[in-house]
Amino acid sequence: WYQRRVRGFQTSRATDTPIIESNIYLTLVMGVLLGLGDGGFNVSIYANLSTVFEHKPAPAFAVFKFVQSLMGAGAFLYCGSLLLPFQLAILAVTCLIACFSFTFLERFPQHVLIVLPSTEE
Repeated sequence: WYQRRVRGFQTSRATDTPIIESNIYLTLVMGVLLGLGDGGFNVSIYANLSTVFEHKPAPAFAVFKFVQSLMGAGAFLYCGSLLLPFQLAILAVTCLIACFSFTFLERFPQHVLIVLPSTEE
């Protein structure tokens, strides 16, 4: 089953000439920018989660990491069968949704009502 599945994904239209020529400096700069962006994103998400769920942050972090891992697994599933322009379109749409959601939650936190069960008796 696995070999049939993998062979079915190998239908991409690769060309002999790359879009961008290999360059070690470009690779290093892009790696640094990706690391800074990911670090900044995670710090801001963790700060928001710890602010909103200040009484019980562990379940909020667990749900965040679960959803993040689920989306990563989904990306691994479709990356072998979709061409790069379609993958970039999915990336752009989800990034726009994330940016608008983050901006809305930052500017209007009073609209987000999160009711947690009380542990006090």
